Amino acid sequence: MFKKYSYIVIAALLIVFQAHAQIRPTGGNSRQIGSRNSNSENPENPADTESTEKKEKKKIPSVIKVWQVNNHGSLIRPTELDTTLWFFHNYLPFNQVSISNTFTGNNGGAYISNDFFKRTSNSDFYFARSFDAYWLNPSQIRYYNTTTPYSFLDYVQSENRMKHNETRFNVFHSQNINRNLNFEFIYNQTRSSGQYQNQLNKFHTIGLVASYQSDRFVSHSNILFNRLQGQENGGIDEGQSFVGNDTDYLTVKISDDAINKLQNNNLFTINEYRVGKTIESEPDTSGLVTETFIPRVGFIHEFEFSDNKRKFTKENSTDFFDHVNINGITTNDSVKYSRLTNIFQIKFYEAPDRKFTFGKRVYIGHDNLWYHSSTQWQHLAIRYMNTPSQFSNTFIGGGIFREEGKFWQWEAEGKIYFSGYRAGQTELSGFINKPMKIGRDTTSLRIEGSLKTLVPEYFDQYFYSNHFEWRNNFNNINEMTIRSSIHSQVYKFTIGANYSLIGNYIYNNTRALPAQASSELLILSAYLNKDFDSRHWLIRTQLLVQKGNKDRYLHLPPFAGFMSINYRTIWSKVLFTQLGIDTRYNSAYYADAYEPATARFYLQNKQRIGNFPYIDLHANLKLKRTRFFFILMNAASGFAGNNYFVAPDYPYYRRTFRLGVAWSFYD
Repeated sequence: MFKKYSYIVIAALLIVFQAHAQIRPTGGNSRQIGSRNSNSENPENPADTESTEKKEKKKIPSVIKVWQVNNHGSLIRPTELDTTLWFFHNYLPFNQVSISNTFTGNNGGAYISNDFFKRTSNSDFYFARSFDAYWLNPSQIRYYNTTTPYSFLDYVQSENRMKHNETRFNVFHSQNINRNLNFEFIYNQTRSSGQYQNQLNKFHTIGLVASYQSDRFVSHSNILFNRLQGQENGGIDEGQSFVGNDTDYLTVKISDDAINKLQNNNLFTINEYRVGKTIESEPDTSGLVTETFIPRVGFIHEFEFSDNKRKFTKENSTDFFDHVNINGITTNDSVKYSRLTNIFQIKFYEAPDRKFTFGKRVYIGHDNLWYHSSTQWQHLAIRYMNTPSQFSNTFIGGGIFREEGKFWQWEAEGKIYFSGYRAGQTELSGFINKPMKIGRDTTSLRIEGSLKTLVPEYFDQYFYSNHFEWRNNFNNINEMTIRSSIHSQVYKFTIGANYSLIGNYIYNNTRALPAQASSELLILSAYLNKDFDSRHWLIRTQLLVQKGNKDRYLHLPPFAGFMSINYRTIWSKVLFTQLGIDTRYNSAYYADAYEPATARFYLQNKQRIGNFPYIDLHANLKLKRTRFFFILMNAASGFAGNNYFVAPDYPYYRRTFRLGVAWSFYD
């Protein structure tokens, strides 16, 4: 283990030294005719005859552009570099998904958002959806173009390195080889022991990313390796007192070694060739003429290969589990899923030099899918040997859009599968975004909606393991969703409402088995996000109310909220300081329980979770390019009671401390 961490530290130091070594001087080695900012040599100027050793070497200004790629490569959307001080302490991945979550009580454990409209997975692997906040997928990758190398190191440590230890270490490096070509290296690693028995979680990501941008050719590629391993303890035994007891002495439901392992390997590339024209500007006062390339048509190819695997092992199969299919001594279940996707697309660009224009795109795609589930001596289960395990999909899609309009932006898109496993699945979606100038405020109204007919997931239909089995024939899911929001830049608030009507909704019943609703499910929600910002005070408020019409299919907390009160100041004109208190709260409800054997959440009606204030005290500091944070988590535990369960039988951390530091290097 020591050798492993030594290699990581050495690699990080090499990145830092490399970044500092690449300082490129500027000066008068070339001349731009007609330029008013020419640095060309002039023999009549004595300053130009000085020795180059005496000239001051200037660093190249650091300019970093960041963007993400969506819609199969047809949408390249700028984003911002995260250099903020505020809320840097909010590092737990599932808290960045939504303000309220049900989870198994430790970083790296299974989770599900309590906000129904945030339950969108980044992974298409069925058994990874409870953990995808800890992974990187191609849709989450941010691409860079930098004038100087950019590196970022991020380290988080718990208060005790020997007991209940949590360590997080992230490394990021981005560097341009030339003006157009950029490479990135990503390494994220977290290890958290948890506070209760048999709760150790480990997860890490290694990523290599490349991007190339020129007038006619654009390329985005990445290779990602995600790994997660966690102990499953089944939660703590009921009826134990939290008062005066160390968490190490609280007994858990699974006392032997139950291990959940997940892995994902992903190869992804999108390449586009553009056809267009080059126009010349009018000469400026110095006679300089600039050329601008305007793309008209883009030919895009997307390729992705995703290989996924989950393995669940446990000694003593009859401990904790009521049902055993094959082996009552040990459990050794394995599930695999692989996907190979090719998409060919033609995009017709909006023309900024023309009026009343909009963009168009059309694409055709093909999936190859491989599914496999196995357990020890599965050959005894003859009835599952004929379950199909290899499929393909063929689909077409397209859309029209206007992204560059100042009056409004809009998009309408459709997709249909006409052969393969998902034959008959249709997806229609669109949005309208209308900016409105009200006084000095820029307010935007956004309405988006979707209408989908979805084929059920393969593993909702077929699954076999040592403890669970099902073979279903579910109907297609019919889903209509409407989202609306109003956002104000000046007043820093967003208010919104969501509506969803779902027919043939698939859920996990009280036996942790997939089932299909016999009546339509209706979900309504409304939310308000508001920042109160002054010179020294920042108060962030996020409120959510939601309601479903069928409690027998879906349990949600009626209310959830997050409030952060912060005092900000600057010491000695260089040390930015933020002191604050965060509070998370949701009303009591029958939160979903967690099933370790399938890594899925399911309905339960025995234990209510919530009605407890989760309070964190924090301090954020920033000195030049270095950021620090200190956080006391669940500070109210004991004082506000001991009902700090975040899932049935899974308590949250008892009062504990974390500190973190991050360094940014721009040259």
